[in-house]
Amino acid sequence: MYRLIYFSSAGRAEAIRIALDISNLPWENVIVDFSEYSEMRDSKKLPWGLLPALETPSGILSESSAILRYIGNMTFLNPDDEWLAAKVDECLDAISDMSNILTETFRINDVDEKIAARKILVSPGGKLSKSYDIFCEKLENSKTGWIAGTEKPSIADIRLFSDCFGLVSGNYDGIDTSLIDGRDILLDFHSRVSSIPEIYSRYKDMKEDSIRWVYCPDAFTK
Repeated sequence: MYRLIYFSSAGRAEAIRIALDISNLPWENVIVDFSEYSEMRDSKKLPWGLLPALETPSGILSESSAILRYIGNMTFLNPDDEWLAAKVDECLDAISDMSNILTETFRINDVDEKIAARKILVSPGGKLSKSYDIFCEKLENSKTGWIAGTEKPSIADIRLFSDCFGLVSGNYDGIDTSLIDGRDILLDFHSRVSSIPEIYSRYKDMKEDSIRWVYCPDAFTK
């Protein structure tokens, strides 16, 4: 039994949850609160003192990208071809860079100031907006429709799906679905990923979920 440990939020664990569903490995979704996390961290149970963490038959693995690669290597979600595997890694790093654009804004305590800072990031020409444009360009130029040019969806596609749409769920002050307005290639990508049977099954009944509604198959259907 594999045990994924994280908070109830989607965050850095949602892509891992999806990958585990696709893997068909027996796994348990372990939800902890901050006090439980603190206890695990202080007891040195976590390799780097961070969540998410995956308990495996070989030990505990931390860092979300490392966990994704580990699961991907046991499934079709990571290609055998070395070049394509490297391109998947390249995309994972780029997606992390995109998500980290917001990091500084989490340190802003004043809500209005935080919203103003994020509005700059998502406005045309803003850092986050430019990042979304780059991923749209990559998808448009992909011969297969998958972000790393793989024949099948990879862990990079799962991570892009999780992070890119998670950011517009309404749970981040100052960011909403206007960030994906007009980015039709990204919406097409959403349709392709959300129709993967394991993903469809996971999210099809979550329309009312305040966090995960963005992963529903028809989340952005007008």
